[in-house]
Amino acid sequence: MPARQRWARWLLWLVLALAIAAGTGSRLLDNLPSPPQHATVAPSVLYDRYGTPIAEIGPSVPHASLGLEDMAPALVDALVAVLDPSFLERDGVDAGTYAAALRRLWGEPDLARDGIMRRYLETVHDPHDDAASEARLLLAELRLGRQLSRPEILERFANIVYLGRGAYGVHAAANAWYGVPASDLTVTQAAYIASLVDAPWGVDAVSGPAEDRYRSARQDRDRVLVTMYEHGMLTSDELATGRSQPVPAGVRPAAALGVGAAGPGAPDHGTPDHGALDAAAGGFVRMLIAEAGLTAAVGQAYVQLVERYGIHRVVTGGLHVTTSVDVPAQRAAVQAVRAQLDSTASSAAGAEVAVLDRSGDVRVLVSAASAPTAGNVDIEAGLRPRPLGDLLGPAADALGAWIGDDVDDGISAVTVPLAGDVSQVAAAFSVIATGGERRTSRIVLETSDIPPSRSLPDRDTDRWLMERTLVPAATSITELRAGMDSLTLPSGVPALGRAAVSTGTGDAWFAGWTTHYSAAVRITSRLPTAGIELAPATGELFAAVLDPLQHPP
Repeated sequence: MPARQRWARWLLWLVLALAIAAGTGSRLLDNLPSPPQHATVAPSVLYDRYGTPIAEIGPSVPHASLGLEDMAPALVDALVAVLDPSFLERDGVDAGTYAAALRRLWGEPDLARDGIMRRYLETVHDPHDDAASEARLLLAELRLGRQLSRPEILERFANIVYLGRGAYGVHAAANAWYGVPASDLTVTQAAYIASLVDAPWGVDAVSGPAEDRYRSARQDRDRVLVTMYEHGMLTSDELATGRSQPVPAGVRPAAALGVGAAGPGAPDHGTPDHGALDAAAGGFVRMLIAEAGLTAAVGQAYVQLVERYGIHRVVTGGLHVTTSVDVPAQRAAVQAVRAQLDSTASSAAGAEVAVLDRSGDVRVLVSAASAPTAGNVDIEAGLRPRPLGDLLGPAADALGAWIGDDVDDGISAVTVPLAGDVSQVAAAFSVIATGGERRTSRIVLETSDIPPSRSLPDRDTDRWLMERTLVPAATSITELRAGMDSLTLPSGVPALGRAAVSTGTGDAWFAGWTTHYSAAVRITSRLPTAGIELAPATGELFAAVLDPLQHPP
């Protein structure tokens, strides 16, 4: 066969193979799941175990979704300049998109190419889920480029990106930083907000010298202005004018973040509690039930949710979270704590209570502080870490590692790291109650995309499984169990428990269990010498909290 015919045949086969590959790839992309639809911001709602809403987690600044036509043109230009100056000039999934996606898959990120598509997907995907794996993100990026136009992708990203001060999306950011709609931003203001895409704390984190406090923020803004000029978005005069403007001009004070209790007639965000959830950067927790002392429980759930999903999804993803909290029992516990602190006001500084059921679920979690005079009890106040003392006794080596940070220097050195971690003490005693099986304390039962009142088949549910492990050193557990005191609850239900007083601080502890529950109580003393006086009160509080759970009204 002549060489020319062989080359023509090979070329024909090559063209045919490429056509088959292109057709197969197109069908595969068409069959991929649709890109995430989280183009708007929706707060997450927390419920108790019976489906009663107890708290809402959402952005600190009111959110609104805008079309690109409703944003200042300078803002659109600034966002594009920061992320990908040629983004809107290309269409769909081009060769550069495939090349950049493959480079990322091979461990060579290229944020200068299709950065907006990638960042949008990384924002709306769960960072701790398999769906956020590199390969899945690559496929989602290709599908996104086929389904949506470049302006639509930019619009979605602009409406959910976090831009500091609790503001998600450009509309909220324009109001949070300058008190104007996104349509009224000047070139300088738009450049500053766009610079926050990579550094959303901005002026709030002053890093410059005393004579130029906002130098770092100004430099970031000016880099955006220069990039806009280099790509023909600004004239030289506009660049010079923009760079001459001081950054803090017109910037409003930062909105307070934290936990607020909202009741009838209360402000939307309530009164911030800066000691509770200051770590909730960009989010705000609004208590829907204000009188049940739920801040410690909601705080613990918040931390677990952020660890699992990331703060962006928790604050903006509209999760419906079912917790293990038992609101009727929580209310009864708050009343019992308030009565006990009123009766011991001269010596008690505060109290904490945690009750776990046999599954390890946190049913009750109360933290409170007491003023020197009776009748002035601040339920939901966080208490400082205090030494655990001799509560564990001979079981310190077996159980202390789950309660405190440091067991090497003896159990007297062990501290409860957070106010809510009294639940860890209750969990340690549940190990004894189960004969050596540790059940990690859990406060989040499941999350879903719709409220828990809907039927299960209609809900996309992420159930949080209970972790169970066997505990070594069973001899110590047996010794501790043998040292328990017997007591009887007011309803006649038998219980076992152990009391102790922390040497050095005088904090009084009581921990134990009934057939169905384990619980821990700590009353914090004002003076180290007051512990002996408070010790009987811990047993009384233990019985008063557990009794309603044994026989609910």
